[in-house]
Amino acid sequence: MKKQTVEVFHALMKKGWIDRTENIDIWRYYEDPEIQEELETMKDGLSFELIRSGDRIYLVPTQDNDLFLKNNVDFRKDISANKEVRTRDIYLMNYFSIFILYTFYHGEGTDPRCREFISKEDAIKEFSDHCRACIKGADTAKQTDYSDNFIQLANAWLSKTDGPVDSRKFDERYGILNRLLIKFNAQHDDLFYEESGNIRPSRKLDNLMPYFLRKERIAQMQEWINEVNNHAADI
Repeated sequence: MKKQTVEVFHALMKKGWIDRTENIDIWRYYEDPEIQEELETMKDGLSFELIRSGDRIYLVPTQDNDLFLKNNVDFRKDISANKEVRTRDIYLMNYFSIFILYTFYHGEGTDPRCREFISKEDAIKEFSDHCRACIKGADTAKQTDYSDNFIQLANAWLSKTDGPVDSRKFDERYGILNRLLIKFNAQHDDLFYEESGNIRPSRKLDNLMPYFLRKERIAQMQEWINEVNNHAADI
């Protein structure tokens, strides 16, 4: 294996991407067909994909990857949660994060983004409305399409008070959101950032969402979110 291939892979591992303007030498190495061939071999063995978006190359672990994907222990570390934090709240944060992603990216075509920003206040309100719809829809339909787990998480969210805007308590809604934003920031996943009380997607997220939200996945997310709201009458 060429030494430059190792340097490219190291750079990708360090930040998750390389940029044509920021990593000029590394980018030049990457453009070597022999290096790309060696990276292709590594992709198969280490279960990752390389995604090109404009002037960036991203390293994205696949579902078979047992080295790069994060588990609940990593999640707790990212949000600075101690062992006393309930696993239910960790799953609730995962649920909330999917909702936020859907809020921004449920369009069709090559650019699924459909929103520039959302205020923290609106994020909490819209997720609360969704949880009420989830519970009411399940009661109305008299079925378990939404899964007992979803209902439990929705009830867990609605049982929390709003709390102060800067809260980090797990028994408060703003606390859950603010902890989630810690995980979303540039020091960890680099997916969203907060600006003057508004939540905005990062460049990385804009670049990668067309890959993650291919047509069939968008349809699945739309069906999941819309079924909840369609089965609910006036909230």
